[in-house]
Amino acid sequence: MKLLRLYLLLGILLSHWAAAWAAPIVLDAHPRGLLLGETGQLQWLADASGTLTLDDVRAPAQAARFVPAPHPQPRGGGAQAHWFKVELTQRAATGDWVLTTHTTALKDVRFYGPFDAAGQALASPVHTGLSQPFATRPLGSERYLLRLQLPGPGTYTVYARLLNETAATLDLSVWDTAEYLQWRQHKRLFDGICYGILLALLVYNLVLAASFRDTTYGFYIGQCAFALLTLASFNGHAAHYLWSDGPWWPERGNVVLPSLWLLLGTLFARSFLETHQVPWMDRLMQAVAGLALGTALLGLGGRFGVAQALNELLASTGTLLATVAAVVTMRRGFVPARWYLGGQALLFLSVLGVVLVNWQVIDAPFVLANGLQIGVAAEMVVFAIALSSRINSLRASQAMLRLHAEHLAQAAATDPLTGLANRTGLAQSATRMLADGLPHALMLLDLDRFKPINDRYGHDAGDMVLRAVATRLQAQVRATDVVARLGGDEFVILLADPLPDERLAALAKDLAEAVRQPVDFLGQALTVGVSTGIARSPRDGQTLTALMRSADQAMYQAKQTRSGYAFQTAV
Repeated sequence: MKLLRLYLLLGILLSHWAAAWAAPIVLDAHPRGLLLGETGQLQWLADASGTLTLDDVRAPAQAARFVPAPHPQPRGGGAQAHWFKVELTQRAATGDWVLTTHTTALKDVRFYGPFDAAGQALASPVHTGLSQPFATRPLGSERYLLRLQLPGPGTYTVYARLLNETAATLDLSVWDTAEYLQWRQHKRLFDGICYGILLALLVYNLVLAASFRDTTYGFYIGQCAFALLTLASFNGHAAHYLWSDGPWWPERGNVVLPSLWLLLGTLFARSFLETHQVPWMDRLMQAVAGLALGTALLGLGGRFGVAQALNELLASTGTLLATVAAVVTMRRGFVPARWYLGGQALLFLSVLGVVLVNWQVIDAPFVLANGLQIGVAAEMVVFAIALSSRINSLRASQAMLRLHAEHLAQAAATDPLTGLANRTGLAQSATRMLADGLPHALMLLDLDRFKPINDRYGHDAGDMVLRAVATRLQAQVRATDVVARLGGDEFVILLADPLPDERLAALAKDLAEAVRQPVDFLGQALTVGVSTGIARSPRDGQTLTALMRSADQAMYQAKQTRSGYAFQTAV
């Protein structure tokens, strides 16, 4: 008895389902259109051979083969023909409706009907699709449609033959014509906003790329450009405005453009995340990029089904790989990787929303129609912020490296004991100063009675005297002059501006007086003197080496005569 009851219940359910499927679709105003696949009343027949004609499918033998349309329709390895039969009931005296597809990625689309109850066709067939010029699309619509201008109440039948090679799902919807045209205007406006965002990002980062000359910006620009073209191709605007005459590129654009988008996106991720620091990950990224390029070539060669399948595989594996790379890079301390993860998350959420709507988990037609481009635009905006963050990070690193390099250069040109310039620092300053060819003066100073201090009191005392002498010499000259210690107890002063000989002599006396002041070391007053040789450019030499040689001769003369200072005597 229990088994009998189960069979009876199953029979009742099946009869209700069959009745619902067999019932025609009642035409009524639906502001967002009526998706026929959701009603269970869309009848479907697979044409594996692709040879069935309208007369064939209307014949009783084939008509009995129509079943409720599965969601999604199965895809084979090549172009697959699908027949749909739609029965529509109009209650009003007249009606103006459109029957539309939900995708633009169809190679060949043919609408037949509507047929009245007597089987009489009320309109000419419509033949359109990617293989046909855009002018074949009724109402200039990016989607493929059949306009139904029904003369009166009754039940009408429409047949649609869709030749599919790349579309993930096939479905039809019916609209009031006025509502559809209004919805299309709103859709175009929203599409235009998304295109505008991507174009603005494209131009902005093109300018930045010209300024920074960073290859990462180039990859971003390519990714942004192909994302824009891909969206335009998916929405049908590329076929409408870019290549409306010939079918060659519209057929290929839906697979080639996404492949190039994946290629540039992978190269951008590889460059931005610097995956070369993790060799195994970098090799995987290179493999994805290579496969994306190969997929684009397959698409150009007309292998649309294979190329589409590879695009879907690469999109999922490439996104997962880029996410892992971002996490690894972020854990290595690269902060901009957080922004990259944020951009990936936004795109993932938008695609997830589209999938949930397709699976009828949520009811959000706006997300179904616009989710992908919302995600792409949001991702590109966040990636632009990520690039800015990366540039700031690189600038900070470069600034630190520059400061470090300057510190090393300064250390290499500085005497560690006194803080004065050393021989290297003096040579660098002299090169800049003497290059102008103007008069300058060089003073070479050698301390007197310094060795006995070192011998008697030790090197600590000698170092203190040298530091004190350095401080006093700097106090006597101008900030533009260069004071250097050559080593031991020898000092050099290179004067930036020319001085007459009497001023040079006065400066030599002031320097000697400053140096003679006692230096206190553990209660001992240590005193040294100084002998100064003076050379003038260009008379005594035009290079540092020549001036040093002339000043050394003058200093030797000052020591011999105990005069304290002496000028180089012209030979």
